[in-house]
Amino acid sequence: MTRMQQKETSPQETMLQMFTAYWLPQAIHTAAKLRVPDLLKDGPRTAAELARDTQTHEDSLRRVLRTLSSVGVFAETEDGRFGRTPLSQTLRSDKPDSLWGYLMLVDSEWFWRAWAQLPHAVKTGQPGFEQAHGQTFFDYLSRHPEAGETFNKAMTSFSTISGSEVAPERYDFSKVKTVVDVAGGEGSFLARILNAHPHLRGVLFELPPVIEVAKATLEKGGVAVRCECLGGSFFESVPAGHDVYMMKMIIHDWADDQAVRILRSCRQAMREDSKLLLIEQLLPERKLSGVQMFIDLTMMAMFGSKERTATEFQVLFAQAGLELTRTIDLVNGYAIIEAKPRV
Repeated sequence: MTRMQQKETSPQETMLQMFTAYWLPQAIHTAAKLRVPDLLKDGPRTAAELARDTQTHEDSLRRVLRTLSSVGVFAETEDGRFGRTPLSQTLRSDKPDSLWGYLMLVDSEWFWRAWAQLPHAVKTGQPGFEQAHGQTFFDYLSRHPEAGETFNKAMTSFSTISGSEVAPERYDFSKVKTVVDVAGGEGSFLARILNAHPHLRGVLFELPPVIEVAKATLEKGGVAVRCECLGGSFFESVPAGHDVYMMKMIIHDWADDQAVRILRSCRQAMREDSKLLLIEQLLPERKLSGVQMFIDLTMMAMFGSKERTATEFQVLFAQAGLELTRTIDLVNGYAIIEAKPRV
């Protein structure tokens, strides 16, 4: 059949596919939450076997797996068993480059409720999350430890996409002695940098409830003896007098006025020869890709914030007493954005 003879998709069919697209991520989330990709690592299995191991209803699970097989997430064999595919391998919870942690965040029920308030965010300019939950995103995490743990694991999981894995090699740390990871989460990014550069010493600065988890991560990574963990809030102050200050995917969580407060705290802690490194999605000045635009909408729905262009970062830096010096491309539109104190 030639391309001209193929049936064209009507506008109605195309639109139907668009506004029912959320069905697919919910099915993926269900299978991943049950850790089906983990259970298939040794080969195809029947729905009955998988239902037994996941303590689920056999026919219901089979229908979910059948649907996901139709789009390549799993592979259904001639005898009705389900096997792994390259796509399902990305959702193995036991693999270091897995997206499992990030999926658990973005398709969780409490996260989706904020997306339901996108019309409110568009109308008012205020976060949809606050309309849905009556509190800010980070207040919610502090009051719901399980959600906080999900968020921290998601940020670790997202490292593959954001280029965090290659950042230690892309930036020249040869003349740097100390690095402060501001809001460093569970500590995996700082551990990666310290392992890549054995001469460095690090400081992980985080909210006190996260510090114990970070200590365990740094110990496991073999760098605890070269790293100090300090608790506090970057709205108040950050540890002073170090060579490099880093923030990975932090500034995009905050609206401009709050972002400037964070950057100003860093500026006050920096020496005149210190550097600030942000790892953020760096939007082009025009012609954004689809993924970039939807991540930007996520920032609006959750935080009332946004992804930014280099020009927009320059404006924030100037208000905080900083100056953008260069950007270093990573992967998937992410970059290291370097700034220095403005004299």
